[in-house]
Amino acid sequence: MAKDGLPERLTEGAVGSAVRRFQAGSVPRRSLAALPLLAAGPALAQEAPQEVQVEGWRLVLNGTGVRRFLLIEVLRGWLYLERRSTDAAAILASGGAKLLRLRYSVPVPKSKLVEGWEEGFHDGCGCEMPPAFRARLRDLPSGQVEDWLFLPDRAEIAYAGEPPVTVTGQQGRMMLSSFIGPGAGSAGLRRGLLGQD
Repeated sequence: MAKDGLPERLTEGAVGSAVRRFQAGSVPRRSLAALPLLAAGPALAQEAPQEVQVEGWRLVLNGTGVRRFLLIEVLRGWLYLERRSTDAAAILASGGAKLLRLRYSVPVPKSKLVEGWEEGFHDGCGCEMPPAFRARLRDLPSGQVEDWLFLPDRAEIAYAGEPPVTVTGQQGRMMLSSFIGPGAGSAGLRRGLLGQD
């Protein structure tokens, strides 16, 4: 056993089983937040540029994080801001640009995405998922990259190389809050994106 109480090694069969259970949704979404999550570590910062230019905005890397299910990496995220901050409330309230880049590490079925976002919109704003956002959801392959660009009046969400879907600024803040706010689904990913690890 490792010092954190988790097994040092898993057999390939056990890893495959855990991925299949995640993809099938056999573990309730809310219980994922209670599972032990591993810190991202400094290696993640080396995978992304320290600075990006987006629609005329110069943004700097604020933090990097990983969401895991058991020991399986589900996705990696990078958050870019105008100025670094560890304060989620200040980030969400700021009127400047923000970029959240996600890369999925395992295939994720459309059904799991729809279920998660339906719950997220219901809990976050008591509203329905925007039809344009729902229509873009699909089965995601391992390695899929997704950019979430938050601007003062709107948010644009796009899979790499595809046109974005636009949602309102308020919807965008609610969606970003699901990653960095106090009720975020993954405490480990939240800490990493906020640069708190």
